[in-house]
Amino acid sequence: MMFCVTYGVAQVTGRIEYPYSENYYGYYVSAMENKGLLVEKFANKADDGKRIFKIEFFSTDMKKVMEDSSFVDKKADLYDNFYNDGINYTILSQKDGGFSFHAFDVLTKKTTVTDGEFTRKTAMRDYVISNGLMAFSSTLKKIERIGIIDLKTGKNSFTDVHIDGVKDKNVYILENAVIGNVVYSLVKAGRDIYLARIDTNGKLLGYNNLTKDYTQNIICASISKAGDKYFLTGTYSVKGDSPQGVYFAELDNWQFKFVNFHNFLDLKNFTEYMSDKGKAKIERRKAKAEKKGEEYTLNYNMTSHNILSDGKNYFYLGEAYYPVYHPLMMATGMNCMTSTVFDGYEYTHAVLVKFNDKGEILWDECFPMHPRKKPFFVKRFISAGFKDNNVNLIFADGKRLVSKLFLNSTGGVLQERKADVQDTDDEAEEVKRVRDSNTEYWYGNNFLVYGNQVVKNNTTGERRKVVYINKYTIK
Repeated sequence: MMFCVTYGVAQVTGRIEYPYSENYYGYYVSAMENKGLLVEKFANKADDGKRIFKIEFFSTDMKKVMEDSSFVDKKADLYDNFYNDGINYTILSQKDGGFSFHAFDVLTKKTTVTDGEFTRKTAMRDYVISNGLMAFSSTLKKIERIGIIDLKTGKNSFTDVHIDGVKDKNVYILENAVIGNVVYSLVKAGRDIYLARIDTNGKLLGYNNLTKDYTQNIICASISKAGDKYFLTGTYSVKGDSPQGVYFAELDNWQFKFVNFHNFLDLKNFTEYMSDKGKAKIERRKAKAEKKGEEYTLNYNMTSHNILSDGKNYFYLGEAYYPVYHPLMMATGMNCMTSTVFDGYEYTHAVLVKFNDKGEILWDECFPMHPRKKPFFVKRFISAGFKDNNVNLIFADGKRLVSKLFLNSTGGVLQERKADVQDTDDEAEEVKRVRDSNTEYWYGNNFLVYGNQVVKNNTTGERRKVVYINKYTIK
């Protein structure tokens, strides 16, 4: 097997630029795979309690295809946007606590708006959109609820979640998934995990206790379907509430057919991307635990992707991260108070594991990944798929764009391409300052890098402050 690593410079193959003094703010970018990209922004000026919300649709060669505008509440803000199956969904938060949902169809170039009036009475979280349906969790009067919205018709329903023998205050919805025409919700009730199934009309089809026969504590869970089989994966702990390993389970008749738990420290090179001091400390504690006949566990956060399948075996991908804080000192009269401020989540490395149909590990690999920015919410940065039956991962690592191809049979890296990001492709110009820079995978070997720049023309000496969106291609 030949292992090939190539280094180069990612070429700027397209650029969109707006003058920073333009009368808009936001410039939210939504990558729509190989269909194009959407830029969304708000007008600075508001009249009669309304302001303009503008969208611009661009092709993959960064040419503007169309634009459209609508009036929204002047205090509206973009809560989130993402692309799914030909539709770009934008969620706007309203000043009264409600939400509105804007669905842009890439084929018709038209936007459908659904007013989420019912969300004004409750907080929306853990939402997922698939096949035009949106499922989300909420809490109303200490009762957990699953909301379902048909984004095509605006029809909505709520299902209250009650678990027999468990007080409502001890029930919490961990995650939702829409598979086919059924919403699957993973519910933590006491120390157990239940799987609830709800149809698109909000009717509860049933729920099952998945973990009654297990002592491990499920921290997070994600359900996915590969072929005609359903799988559950995520993180668990032996004690406490911090993740200490990953698990892989198959469901049969909505119960565990099998579940295998794997300590983080049993994964190859899991601690490789920690400091030397941190690794030495872990090895000392691990050896001490082994002398006592105990298993040492390491607490580490992991966000899990949906299970991938090549038709025979299964692949788990997780991204490891930890929260970062800094101290803040405040003087109040003669006293000084210290508090901590959340700086976001620092991502350190990722784990790729291949399982057979019995949940046994065939191979595992860990590799570093360091996004340029620390997000304030947990997200997934890696795009995963198959290329010639091998596992292909594409992601940003610092200022580099990375493509890694893992050999299906052994997990060895068959090919790795790394490309440094240039700030501009114009030799006559120089970027003097970059702010709020974001890197996002787009499609194929293409990425989007966007934010604010101060650009200097070396010929004229002129400087300009711009909002920019660059398309980079790994050659």
